[in-house]
Amino acid sequence: MAATIESFLKHLANSGILSADELAQIQKQVPREKLQQDAQELGKDLARQKKLTLFQVNAIYNGKTQGLTLGNYILLDRIGAGGMGMVFKAKHRRMKRIVAVKVLPKAGKKDPEIFKRFQRELEAAAKLTHANIVAAFDADEHNGTHFLAMEFVDGIDLARQVATHGPLAPDKALDCIAQAARGLEYAHAQGIVHRDIKPANLLLDKNSVVKILDMGLARFQESSAFAQTGGDGGLSQMGDFMGTVDYASPEQALDSRLADQASDIYSLGATWYFLITGQPMYVRDTPMARIMAHREAPVPSLRVKRPEIPPQIDAIFQKMVAKKKEERYATATEVLADLGNWQAVTPKSGPTGAVDGVPQNVISAIFDD
Repeated sequence: MAATIESFLKHLANSGILSADELAQIQKQVPREKLQQDAQELGKDLARQKKLTLFQVNAIYNGKTQGLTLGNYILLDRIGAGGMGMVFKAKHRRMKRIVAVKVLPKAGKKDPEIFKRFQRELEAAAKLTHANIVAAFDADEHNGTHFLAMEFVDGIDLARQVATHGPLAPDKALDCIAQAARGLEYAHAQGIVHRDIKPANLLLDKNSVVKILDMGLARFQESSAFAQTGGDGGLSQMGDFMGTVDYASPEQALDSRLADQASDIYSLGATWYFLITGQPMYVRDTPMARIMAHREAPVPSLRVKRPEIPPQIDAIFQKMVAKKKEERYATATEVLADLGNWQAVTPKSGPTGAVDGVPQNVISAIFDD
């Protein structure tokens, strides 16, 4: 049903996204005799003038204004959705800072103790400051909706990068993995385990800096599902695991509570395989079959699909995804040390996000030998 300009302006006022002065200026531009006309052109004009976004215009036109603000944040656009909820581009009302706002599952309403426990973990994650980790600015609640305000990264996640442009060049993939390992090294040193490393949780910005997304949130997701289903967290909880089964370590697939630093390293190795080949390590028909493959099937070689990769680099990958934890790298520091030994480069993330080390042509030359 078409919205009139009169109803559009009423919804706009109720949305709370503009100040009284901004709203008054818009109202002055509309002659009284046009108030009963369709509001589409007005909405388009406001979007062209950058007074509203198209996302906001569409919501206001359809009378869906209740969700255009969250606490001190004005929602500008919807940029994603997944197991952890919806993600919006937003602006802080007073600071004018552009952020990404992730709306979290509402497990706290069913079991407040669960949310309190993981609120503490979110607070710990918010203290992480590293060039390769998406910064968390604020964790809050508004009218029963819990949300996390994070650094807005102008870029693309590595799952979409590969889906759109195909597998990465070996040196580019390795650089992404090394940067992610730097972020994990820092987080692990602070006692934070990610538990859900995968291509979709690694963001590549326009300066080729990799940033880990959702640090500290995976356990909240697991416990939300646990509270809602009454499950035990093991293999019986298949529904909780379908989104990450291609990258989960054997021990994590058996019981998500067993995830630790070595599990993150396994997931990073599985991510490396995807970046190089464009497909998961184990292609099977069902989630259970993929879980069993991670537990029992031989570890594939990067060189089968990308023979230009040196055996020494493939050996690092093989150790990252070893089935038994005791045969795997125990820390991200060990991974980075071996990358440095074989490549003559260990990327180091500086405070601005720049990656220091041997120039890119030297890295590339390693793969051309």
